Amino acid sequence: MKTFAITAVAMLWLAAPAWATNSPIELKTALADLMRILPSEFDNAAQKFFEEEIKTPKELVHGRVYRSFTRIDAPDVGENVLVGTVRYGGKEGQFDGGEFQVWTLTVDAERKAVKMSPRRFKEPEKYFADARDAEKLKGLKTDDLLPPQGAAGCDIYWRKYGVDLRGATEPGCSSMSSTLKVPLTWEWEYVLTEDELWLTFAGKDSAGKVVSGRPDQVHWRLGKAREFECLFGYRPENGKPQFVNGPRMNDRGDVYVWETKAPDKRSFYYELLRGMWPSNSGRNYEDLLRISMYEGDPKKPDKAKFLGFGWASAASDRASFGDGVYSGRCKLFDPSVAPPAQNE
Repeated sequence: MKTFAITAVAMLWLAAPAWATNSPIELKTALADLMRILPSEFDNAAQKFFEEEIKTPKELVHGRVYRSFTRIDAPDVGENVLVGTVRYGGKEGQFDGGEFQVWTLTVDAERKAVKMSPRRFKEPEKYFADARDAEKLKGLKTDDLLPPQGAAGCDIYWRKYGVDLRGATEPGCSSMSSTLKVPLTWEWEYVLTEDELWLTFAGKDSAGKVVSGRPDQVHWRLGKAREFECLFGYRPENGKPQFVNGPRMNDRGDVYVWETKAPDKRSFYYELLRGMWPSNSGRNYEDLLRISMYEGDPKKPDKAKFLGFGWASAASDRASFGDGVYSGRCKLFDPSVAPPAQNE
């Protein structure tokens, strides 16, 4: 498979000094950067779209994964605490209770790294309702948590390489596979920038064979989300125009469903996606911000009717389109600006 990530990923595994970050001030800076950049929403919708567009074999297309990290105030657990969630299929997708974890970040002077340690909940079902709004877990206690365990229970050691923050497990993190019923050694790698989170993992058997995780170890490439405020419109040829003003969408594949009112009752959905766009211009691919409109059910995209789209550069703070009947506009959300007028 020729994939956009092979070269970059291969370079990550080249031999590098074990102590890329070693001075106390560098470690403090790395910790501060992690606590500033990592709390966010991440989604690889753009990676999945790109791989499908370039006709990647279906078995090699990355599944869609949504990850979030939320900082919480929980001094009994630690000074720097994050709650992590994972969903498959997007923000509204299947929730992975096994990766609903509490992470503590500390400077590990001995290893010259920032140590990120995961803990699971003793009674996870008790907290599932707060997974979408993890700030409600403020005041969490150590007694509410289990010791690190399982495939996702490995400590991650972060070090800074230029502008990248790279986190990886150290040898020896092992656990019993719940599906294969054999002991596996686990390896995780994270690469974090201001705008992306790349990660990969491998569960290896005693012979070193990857039995859990992608055999090719090509990273999941998740984009960090920005929040937009949108205005959508429908002007039928005969009938009263309808608008919805103020929906919030992130720009990493978020979807908004709009049901218009009778007598022109229809079901539309919009997608806002910032990421790679296949190009035949000789430049391999181009990062763009795209807003698209469809009629139908977003859960059945193959049967949906495409109605229009607009695009802008990836760095743009807005994207829009309009043809006189269908329209959409999304602008980067500014919390200092008064909310828009109520929906018409």
